[in-house]
Amino acid sequence: MLQLCEPAVQPRRLSAEEFCMLARREASSLYRPRSEVLRMLAVGQAFGVCGPRGEPLAAMIELPLTADVEAAAALRQFLGRQGLGRGSVLAPPVGDRSLLPELLGAALVPACRHAGAGPVWAVLESTPDAEDLLPAYLDAGLVLRALRPLNGLSPCWLFSRVPGMNRAEPVWVPLADRARLAALLSRGWSAVGSETTAGVTTLALCPV
Repeated sequence: MLQLCEPAVQPRRLSAEEFCMLARREASSLYRPRSEVLRMLAVGQAFGVCGPRGEPLAAMIELPLTADVEAAAALRQFLGRQGLGRGSVLAPPVGDRSLLPELLGAALVPACRHAGAGPVWAVLESTPDAEDLLPAYLDAGLVLRALRPLNGLSPCWLFSRVPGMNRAEPVWVPLADRARLAALLSRGWSAVGSETTAGVTTLALCPV
């Protein structure tokens, strides 16, 4: 008898209550206080991946770039004139980090649709654990544009979608070499790929 196996995880939109349950143990400054999380959910939407019984396992919030919340306002301040138009922002993931590739796959399609011709940005707070997540963002088609604090928040990795980018021959820089990485990012270079060998991650950077 043929048995049909359900997918291990399934993407769907989450309610505010479901997202807050996942985020309640998060230490990210972007998700404090709770009132700010509720404001983010009121103007944005939460995308998640769920287990076989529909239980939320991981999630992230998509915000309009124009949203009147701290994270979007800080990103607009960083972008200057480039942040004045339409666009989308993906906040950091919550829940099971091993599901980040599936989560980005669930969130990027609607984020690109909502952004229209505008940019899609993703914010990841820079913590020791977050370094292991960088390759998933690059594999999803985003490029690393900057590492900087956002309006008093902790330092954040800032990724964006750059469709049709012509990639020059990359320069490979170890992720641990923050000084060289920061220097290239400040000159308008972006990380477009990564390799991890023997536990050491190296980023491929080229001008954008």
